[in-house]
Formats: sequence, structure tokens, C-alpha cells
Amino acid sequence: MLKEAIAKIPNVLVEPAVDVEVLELNLIGTIIAVRPYTHNDHYWQVYFDTNYVIQDVLGKAGFIAPAPTQNIVVQQPLNP
Repeated sequence: MLKEAIAKIPNVLVEPAVDVEVLELNLIGTIIAVRPYTHNDHYWQVYFDTNYVIQDVLGKAGFIAPAPTQNIVVQQPLNP
């Protein structure tokens, strides 16, 4: 689903095909590596369009959730 959507971005090359791999599984979630191939002249356009497609496709599939937060409590010492 994600590979196909990225492959439709203008200026993404057909060969080599788009790579989508799992890099890491951790407590926050899965970290993926996404590599579309393009000519250097189109790098930034493909880069930003790819990020948009990742957010759109994974968001619609329910994979993107707010990042967990860490609460820190700071206590001041009592003055004697």
C-alpha cells in the first residue's frame, strides 16, 4: 500500500523500485526506512511528497498516533 502510493509520486523512478523496510521495533513504535529513487534534480520535490504520502497513507490506516509524552516531576528541597 505504501510502496504503491510512493511509486505514483511524480519523478520517482520505476527502477530501482521504492524500498520500504522495518529498521527498528521499540516502545514508541516501528521505525521504517523509506527510499524512493529519483534524479538529483527532483530530490527535494520527491522528498517532501514522500513525507506527505507516508503521513497520509499511514494516518488513514490508523498507524499514526500522537507520540507518548514523558512527565517529569521536579521537587524543590524544603528550607529548614
